[in-house]
Amino acid sequence: MAKSYLLYRCGNEGIRIPVMFFTADSEEEAREAPTWLRRHHPESELLRLRPGEFFEIIEQTKCPPEEWESAVATLKVETPAH
Repeated sequence: MAKSYLLYRCGNEGIRIPVMFFTADSEEEAREAPTWLRRHHPESELLRLRPGEFFEIIEQTKCPPEEWESAVATLKVETPAH
């Protein structure tokens, strides 16, 4: 069964930037998401890690609801309409 996940880019001084939310059929598939996304969206600056940065993936049921809602709202505001 597919679950929803948030992908954060984390860096120095505890900065966490939401990159996107997505669904995956398993934790393994979710862990592969950053690699897949970089391959399919090479133009995205958010998917390019600098020294000391890393990705964090959080499954929706393990994330406080207010954090999830805030991150999703931020992503919807920053995502250009297609």
